[in-house]
Amino acid sequence: MNVKKVAAVGGLDPSGGAGIEMDVKVGSAVGVHVHPVATAITYQTPTEFYGSKCTDIEVLEGQLKAVKGVRNWKLGMLCNERIAETLLKYLEGVVVVDPVLKATAGGTLYEGSLETYKKILSVSFAVTPNALEAEALTGLRVRTVDDAIRAAEALAEAGPKLVVITGGHLEIFADVIYYDGYVEVIRGTRKVTSFHGSGSFMAMALASYLALGEAPVVAARKAVGYTRVAHLFSQGKEALDPLYQMRYDAVRHCMYEEYKYFIEWLESLPFEKAKKIAPEVGINVAYSVPKELVRGKGSVLGVPGRLRLTPRGLRSCCNPWWGQADHTARLLLEAQKYNPKLRVAMNIRYSPENVAALSGAGYEVYELKRETEPPGEESMRWAAKKAYSDLGKVPDVIYDKGFYGKEAMIRLLTEGLEELKEMLRVVLQI
Repeated sequence: MNVKKVAAVGGLDPSGGAGIEMDVKVGSAVGVHVHPVATAITYQTPTEFYGSKCTDIEVLEGQLKAVKGVRNWKLGMLCNERIAETLLKYLEGVVVVDPVLKATAGGTLYEGSLETYKKILSVSFAVTPNALEAEALTGLRVRTVDDAIRAAEALAEAGPKLVVITGGHLEIFADVIYYDGYVEVIRGTRKVTSFHGSGSFMAMALASYLALGEAPVVAARKAVGYTRVAHLFSQGKEALDPLYQMRYDAVRHCMYEEYKYFIEWLESLPFEKAKKIAPEVGINVAYSVPKELVRGKGSVLGVPGRLRLTPRGLRSCCNPWWGQADHTARLLLEAQKYNPKLRVAMNIRYSPENVAALSGAGYEVYELKRETEPPGEESMRWAAKKAYSDLGKVPDVIYDKGFYGKEAMIRLLTEGLEELKEMLRVVLQI
């Protein structure tokens, strides 16, 4: 297999949120081998910039000679004019420029004439400025999407065929892709975060996708999407996490194995025990990824067609899969809004004995009056909201005695499958 290579030129960021150390992680996650080349050492945190030291030209040239022959480049912090001039002697192939002129935390990342910087643009294939950087490079006012398109056209005249203007500083959040006269605007929802290095993250993703042979516009779309999803999956962390997809896949794999064994345990119950918990409509068990990773019902495991009572006990017709829980998934996803630790919801047969067993074991039990459900409400979402509204918290058990066309039901909510198994043992007296 021919591994694609990208030389990532930029500064070292001790906060780990940007710089060539992040470039290495992003490139590795996308699937390329990254050769980091340091132009500077910065002293900064995500919120404060203390200063920087540019790399000596001799040291820089030693690094550049070591990556001779690499055909794909991502340029970040260039530090000063001498470094920019030196790079011009070595650049060849597909060059992506992230024109970082100032740090998010404050502080200057490039000292010198922008004319020298523009020489870099003249030999580059792509440039990825934010609105403020586009203003500095073009002299144009960039506040709206139309402004960004005009700035992209001006930048393209300077050399790069592909221009991606990131939209964090625009009046309406949108990323603008310009390629050889083609314009595409990818709108989104602005989110307030403490991350820095988002532009560098996206530029490295773009350089990596181009190295892998993606068409320019496709590579830009993928880089924008990859960065936006990284923001969603990195909430609560100190820096954007380029490995989120790998972590997500690992979580899903472990969950699937755990869930499969739980379903097998349910199917191993003797008929008389299974009958005690099996409603006429069947059973489903919704098992979601952690709340911060949830992206709708597709993030929730379930049993296709539900578990049904047969003469041999509970049986499923298909293997478990994502997005295959409906009512229980909707209940769980709504309940997670009030208690993010909840991961599991299951429906079982209503009987006074089952309710009494759960209540007697110390579980918080709440009776839902289905006849009070407002018209047009989604039943399961309303059930979770109603219970929380009345109790100030999400109970362990929500049950109802049925209504016209609605089977009476008990619903169990827990933080994990082991806790759910304990609740069922209470009901089944095993």
